[in-house]
Amino acid sequence: MYFAAVIIIVIITIAFAVFASSADVVNIEFLRSYGWNVGEHYIECADIIIPKPFDLVYERYNELQKEAGLDLTDYMGCHGKRYTYIVENYPEDVGEPVRADVICVDGKPVAGDIMTVSANGFMYALNCEEK
Repeated sequence: MYFAAVIIIVIITIAFAVFASSADVVNIEFLRSYGWNVGEHYIECADIIIPKPFDLVYERYNELQKEAGLDLTDYMGCHGKRYTYIVENYPEDVGEPVRADVICVDGKPVAGDIMTVSANGFMYALNCEEK
């Protein structure tokens, strides 16, 4: 019985590692398509729901997405995940880590941003001119 439990735990751990790795590969390639280099693994993952209809925050966030040629309108009401990575090639030192968020629906990147978390921080579209 103990042996079976150990085998199940090992299988679940391997499945989780494979799933996380495939998400990282897809998301990192998505960010690279906008010129961003990030760490090999996400530092945070959160479940999200894209509201239907958009609230004011998502209205503004979707305007940011449109600047990068993306649009969340078709994903209203969808469940997804937000993955966060540390940006390695931001062109200046802003006194804190710069992060890249990728929002995925059904495993596909559909939105993202470049941001910092401090009170005086920023949030830009993925194709921002600041880089």
